[in-house]
Amino acid sequence: MAAETCEVRPPMRLNGAQSRGAAHCWATRADGEPCARPSTSTCEIPYCDFHLKRGDEALEVRAHPSLGGKILVAARDLPRGYKTVYLGERKSWRECGRKGRDHAMHFLSRGGVIDPTPLGHAAQLQFMANPGPNEVSNNRSTNVFFGDARDPVGTLVGREFILFRPVPKGHQLLQWYGAEWFASRDIKRLDVGCEKYPAERKRGRRESDLADEKGSRKRGGGARKRRALAEATNK
Repeated sequence: MAAETCEVRPPMRLNGAQSRGAAHCWATRADGEPCARPSTSTCEIPYCDFHLKRGDEALEVRAHPSLGGKILVAARDLPRGYKTVYLGERKSWRECGRKGRDHAMHFLSRGGVIDPTPLGHAAQLQFMANPGPNEVSNNRSTNVFFGDARDPVGTLVGREFILFRPVPKGHQLLQWYGAEWFASRDIKRLDVGCEKYPAERKRGRRESDLADEKGSRKRGGGARKRRALAEATNK
């Protein structure tokens, strides 16, 4: 009798919601099932060839409906502990250019930075907005890196991010840029949550309603705020 064969499922985490380890793709499909295909052989990033080009189907890049700029939202309910990768090309700070510097993420010591801008929407995490004064972040970087500081310039490298709060479907993924990022650009922090794409509020802070938002525009501050948010959300 011929020996039976079966597909061996890779190690999983989050109660089967995501692949564990870097050997298999971390992304999840549109139906919420983990991809679990082998990671690409072209670089060290734990995404398969398809999701390396497409991005994780658990995330969606959207335009902010009222304040301009692009944001990153959850395509479905995401659990605390869900991992993603801030990916891009390894470069020196000078090689990034102005746009790349706004988005650049620290890589390894003496390894330059991660520039996600050449990858467009495939590098989804570059579109995370910064939480405003009345909001809280939910996604943070770790000290896990993918790639090597000696990799040639332009090699795809990455840094692990992990959700430290659950993110409901349609809500924004938010990363703290750091006070220096805003100070060096003379940009004022603004609340980025809206009715269509909410952002978690600090405890005791109520969501601003549309009437307040319209009122700020009538007072002449709306255009300035929209320009500031567009810069901040396109970091």
